[in-house]
Amino acid sequence: MNTLTSDRPLATRSKQARSWIAQSPAASSARHAVLQGVPRRPSDVVEALAALETVAARLRERNDPRAVFPEVYAVITRRVKEVVVDGRDGRFLEAAWISRLAGIFCEYYLEALAASLEGRTTGIEAWDVAFQCNGTQGTAAAVHALLGINAHINYDLALGLYRNIVQHGAAQDARLLRRYRHDHDLVNDVLAAAMPEIFEILRERHGCPLARIATVTRDVQRTVSSVALSLLRGWRDRVWGDLLSLLAARGEADRRAVLARMNRRSGKIARTLSVGNGALRAGEPLFRGAALRLALAA
Repeated sequence: MNTLTSDRPLATRSKQARSWIAQSPAASSARHAVLQGVPRRPSDVVEALAALETVAARLRERNDPRAVFPEVYAVITRRVKEVVVDGRDGRFLEAAWISRLAGIFCEYYLEALAASLEGRTTGIEAWDVAFQCNGTQGTAAAVHALLGINAHINYDLALGLYRNIVQHGAAQDARLLRRYRHDHDLVNDVLAAAMPEIFEILRERHGCPLARIATVTRDVQRTVSSVALSLLRGWRDRVWGDLLSLLAARGEADRRAVLARMNRRSGKIARTLSVGNGALRAGEPLFRGAALRLALAA
C-alpha cells in the first residue's frame, strides 16, 4: 500500500501544473526569508505550532496577506497542543496520534506556501486560487482565512489522515479507526472554542470588515460562529469519507481518482469564495451600513 510519505505523490497534476514558473530573485529571497530555519516536516504538534507561528510572524512583518491563514491555523494548533501535550483535557483517545497528525497536516501547508513563495503552482487548485487572491487588493482577511481553510481541510486533511493511519499500521484495524474517528470529530470542539480568538485576530489585527460585522453583538457573533462551525463540521465529515475511499482503494489508479475528485470539489469551493470576494469588495459600503444598523439595534 502506498503510504503517501512523499510529497503528494498521488495528486492529479497536468504538465502545466507540474512545470516550474521562472523564479525571480525576489521570489527566491522571499522564500528564504519566510521559511529559513522552519522545519518543513514537523514531527508533532509542538513543531507544527512553532513553524506556523514563525511563518505567520515573518509574513506579517512583510505586510503579506498570506499571514492571515497561518495566524488562524496557529490558534487551532495551539489549542490542540494544550489538549494533547499540556494535559488540559483528557478526552482524546489517541493523543499521540493526534499530535503526529498535526505535524503531517502542517507539512502539507508548508509545502503549498513554499510553492507560492517561489512563484509556482502548488498543483492543487484550491491552494492556487487561495494564493492568487493574496494579490487581489481589498480582499477581506476573513476571505483569506476561508480560502486557506477550504484548501487545507477539503484537500490536505484526508491525505494527512491517510498517511498517519497507514504509518501507524491501522489501515485495517476497525477498533483503532473508530478511536481515530472519535478524535477527528473531537477537533470540532477545539474549533468551536477557538472561534472568539479567531474573530479577534481578524478584526483587530487585520481590520476585517466582515469580522467587525460578525462581532458587533454577542448574539450576532454566536449566530455567525454557529453557521461557520456547521460549515466546517460538514467539510470534516466529508473528509472522513474521502479517507475511507483512500483506504479502500485497490491501487494507485483508484487513489488518483479519489484525489482528483477532492481536487475538483475543493477547487470549486475556492472559485465560489473567490467570486464572492469580488462581490464583497463591490458591496463594502452596504456591509458598513449593515454593521451600523446592527450596532444601533443592539
